[in-house]
Amino acid sequence: MIKQTPGKIFLGDQRGAAETAQYRRYSTFQFGAYVHEHKQAFGNLQAVNEETLGGGQQVTLKVTEATHVLIIPVTGAVRVGLLQETPALTHVEEMHLLTVPAGSTLHFANPYDNEVITFLHLWIRVPQTAEGALNRLFTFNCQDQPNQLVEVKQIVPVQVADQTGVSLPFKVSIGRFAGRQETLYTLKKPTSQVFLFVLAGAFEVEGRLLHEKDGLALWDTAEVELEALSNEAVVVAIELEASMT
Repeated sequence: MIKQTPGKIFLGDQRGAAETAQYRRYSTFQFGAYVHEHKQAFGNLQAVNEETLGGGQQVTLKVTEATHVLIIPVTGAVRVGLLQETPALTHVEEMHLLTVPAGSTLHFANPYDNEVITFLHLWIRVPQTAEGALNRLFTFNCQDQPNQLVEVKQIVPVQVADQTGVSLPFKVSIGRFAGRQETLYTLKKPTSQVFLFVLAGAFEVEGRLLHEKDGLALWDTAEVELEALSNEAVVVAIELEASMT
């Protein structure tokens, strides 16, 4: 009998939902007013949120503890920054990393008057040993590297004062796959944990069937086997150091 990698599935149709006239948010883990005993954070990954903003709309979120926030546009572009600061515009095939101090207010805005935008914002706890704020822009291109998980690479610091030499306690990869294409993802460290989120299509990951907007947390493994079960299937993988204290 083949031993299955330890893990937990978070079904997309069981995510917490919050909706107003301005926005709609789906939360894989408990977040804000959404509290669920079985949807606790996965290690230092505190939140996996899918946000939709109407044309010209904006939303603010309070940050209670120091957090790395990763913003990945799915459609359109989004302006993001701390309240009272000049926001940065992030487009599709870019990822914005913003280190947000405890007690801050995070601000998202839709730059289009009449178009709806959708983006992910992932929250990762900042280790106590971290020094300084980070404000970085990353890029990726799944079209040029199909059927594999492509690591999201830094292109420029958004602010000159950013500490570009700081080592991040996580790695983000994104892949677009054709049907029945397979890949083997090897973790940078065998002690790391990994969380996968399906943006589009369906996958089989370590013997588990994942549909669109499903998430899968895995631990105690050095590699992850993936197979796309549909065309234009897209998955995001976040590898996290097991300990960030």
